[in-house]
Amino acid sequence: MSASKSAVRAVLEFLCLILFCTQCCLAQGWTKDPTTWWPDSSTGLMWTGQVRGNPHPNPKDQFACCQMGSSNGLNWQQANDYCASLQLGGFAGWRLPTLDEVKAATVMRKTVGPYPTSYGAENKAMREQDDAVSQMPYDGLFFTKGGINTFGPGMMIWTSTLSSDAKSAWTVAFESYNPFFTSLMVYASVGAVCVRPMEADLLQAAKAAEVNHPVPDLQTLQNSIPLNKARLAYQTGNYQKSVSQAQLAVSLKADPATAYWGIGISYGSLGQWDQAISNLESALAIDKNYRDAENALKWAKDGQKAAKKGKQPKEPSPKWN
Repeated sequence: MSASKSAVRAVLEFLCLILFCTQCCLAQGWTKDPTTWWPDSSTGLMWTGQVRGNPHPNPKDQFACCQMGSSNGLNWQQANDYCASLQLGGFAGWRLPTLDEVKAATVMRKTVGPYPTSYGAENKAMREQDDAVSQMPYDGLFFTKGGINTFGPGMMIWTSTLSSDAKSAWTVAFESYNPFFTSLMVYASVGAVCVRPMEADLLQAAKAAEVNHPVPDLQTLQNSIPLNKARLAYQTGNYQKSVSQAQLAVSLKADPATAYWGIGISYGSLGQWDQAISNLESALAIDKNYRDAENALKWAKDGQKAAKKGKQPKEPSPKWN
């Protein structure tokens, strides 16, 4: 490499390092200890709701900057020690998940780039090839089953599962072409998600609530039970019960936007369009970007217009899965 190219490369790496440090400072809230946990009633495990360490706040820059290593990342032993000492929501007894446990709590789905390029700017041919690949569909791994925040593409977490040489452990990368890797336990700087088994009463509450997002405490989980009952009642066509259970959820301040949406679509399914519109507008007042509420509000207004003409609404009632 010529002296001029070496100088340019050095400047780029220096600027990238500055950018990386700036991103980490801006993302302090992403690197602190988790504040929520998600109960997976299907496996009997509860998971920390956020990853600790190794943030990737800007996916476009993760290969250029973040892969240099993060001061917030943990090696395998540090990750084990971190989980063992964690106190979250009044619960102790946390540990790293096994590789099989991660697989059971995640989903693979087809997605499309842009996926970050790993080649330097001076290698035009390989960069163009990599950019072309980045636009192709691929099967990426997502923690969407529990809504755990993994901070975007390329985020890696440790597992407790060792490789055959016992010098490396399996890591998992999210929204990646190849989600499962082995990494040296001493040198790699990776994030940590911790798990623990649920006690019987906690598991019972988790099954009754069926939340698909992390919660900050047991009371919040219990308050989510009426909203799940509203969902189940709606699915069976018992719309009046769905309304009453969702109204209870509103009074408990358990996901009020979803609760108002549930009340709205239940009233709409009963043909009570004024109440439907009012509650759907309440959902949007809480969350103006609530797409399901926007669609349901249009459905309710169309249904109201059809009813005034003595007709049935053209569109079926929204689904509540």
